[in-house]
Amino acid sequence: AVVSTQSGHYGREHKLNLSKMGETDRGCCDKCAKSFIMAINIVIVLVGGAILAAGVYWQLSDTGFYKEIFNHDIFNIPILSIVVGSLLLLVGLAGFLGACCEAMFLLKVYMGFLIVIMLLEIILAVGCVAMKTTVEDYAEERTYEMIGYVGNATADEEGIIEATLNLVQENFECCGVTGPTDWAKYNSIYNTSGAEEGNVPTSCCMADYSSDDTCGDSFASNEKIYTDGCKTSLWNFIETNLLYVGIVCGSICILQIMILIIASKFRTMLEDEDYANF
Repeated sequence: AVVSTQSGHYGREHKLNLSKMGETDRGCCDKCAKSFIMAINIVIVLVGGAILAAGVYWQLSDTGFYKEIFNHDIFNIPILSIVVGSLLLLVGLAGFLGACCEAMFLLKVYMGFLIVIMLLEIILAVGCVAMKTTVEDYAEERTYEMIGYVGNATADEEGIIEATLNLVQENFECCGVTGPTDWAKYNSIYNTSGAEEGNVPTSCCMADYSSDDTCGDSFASNEKIYTDGCKTSLWNFIETNLLYVGIVCGSICILQIMILIIASKFRTMLEDEDYANF
């Protein structure tokens, strides 16, 4: 399209060729917006692919640990990982291809995905706060089950449950869920002299006695083992680090809003160029 104008005394004709308006006329900010959207969505695709692969592996694995701990009728982590991973893959591909190919439809789909994800995050956050007691009870119940699986070659065929519990007890300096007596109550292997006189794993022993194989024998009046339950220790750890959790969550929200704004600006720029070239 050509636009002609008459200018002043000399009657000179200026011609503006709108068909040349396009990527070559874009400013630095517009070019950076396209590169940013493509780069951030490459990361999203990689993260989504990793979560999807982990979910598929957990779901197909025959290992008792994954089946007993991760699979649940309502909160099934492998299935949830597959859904979340697939969603992130779709979002990342829509954003990358939309920016790379400058496809208006894909950019709109991408922005719609971002809005839906932000709404789901709000619902999830509210749900976690509202169901705090339910989540806490569920975690406690599953941990008791994990204690019962230790030493069971069928449920813990690769020793992953035992290794996980030992790792938690050693790092958080705790023993059992509410205390050392949990091992004798929920696992017959450690119930050698009754629920109040049983044994505990050596991971319950204090650092100075961790090399003593007999440290966990008869936890009654045993000053060599940790007496605090891991439930209390874990909640104290979470409460202590709530500030950092809040900073991370806040940063993610700000990043999502920033991506949405940049994608919206980039889409608007493409619409303006299409209008100008019409």
